[in-house]
Amino acid sequence: MNNLEDNKINEILLMGTDEVTELKEQVWSNIESKLNMDEDELVNIKTKKNNLFTFFKYGSLAAAISIVIMANTEYGHATANKIRQLFEPNKIVSEEIEGMNEKSNVLLKEGSSQYIIYIDEERYTMQNLNGKDIITPKVKAEGYPNVSMEIYQVKNKRPEIVASEIEKSLKGKYTKVNNMEKVKNPIDSIFIYANSGSNWNDVVEKYYFIDNTKGGTFIVKQQLFFEASEGHGVRFDNMIKEFKIVN
Repeated sequence: MNNLEDNKINEILLMGTDEVTELKEQVWSNIESKLNMDEDELVNIKTKKNNLFTFFKYGSLAAAISIVIMANTEYGHATANKIRQLFEPNKIVSEEIEGMNEKSNVLLKEGSSQYIIYIDEERYTMQNLNGKDIITPKVKAEGYPNVSMEIYQVKNKRPEIVASEIEKSLKGKYTKVNNMEKVKNPIDSIFIYANSGSNWNDVVEKYYFIDNTKGGTFIVKQQLFFEASEGHGVRFDNMIKEFKIVN
């Protein structure tokens, strides 16, 4: 990308005009052509050390280019495709909730422990408490059990070990605890389900244990009540489908 293009992009980002959309495909074409350079050419490229989430939050094309060029040519195209998928700071998703199809506007959020996720901010809030990101409904009906989803990381402990420990603690707490199992949906993880019964207000806990690729584990804990499993439970699972680790 020449200096003229770079200056034009910076000007557009500052002005906040719709021209960003028009330039996006041209930029991606330039990115992919640079990914085909050999290693000697890549050494001569001057890269920037932009914060990754600044790119996600502000849609900075310049940061996107820097990140992709830093990838080596063997997996450059795969990296470009992943960044392209994560490019949108917000998007519309369709969800089937209790048999009805609903569309929601979801926003990209940065977790406190190196991950990103999309949140429907019309319905939910996300805050960090004691090292855990906690997602809760904005509307809390009086007389109903608590509903929340916690996301946090345990370092230096594999998912199998963490899951086994939590499974034991749940068996001393709930009448029904399913043995841990490996699942692909909504995310590749180890899954445990527990509940205190099948009445509408009986407590439900769901856990997903995700390999953090560094010898540790991301833990996703959903607390629901039985009747909310088809509402909040489905929405939480759809959020987890978009969970991605960002190093």
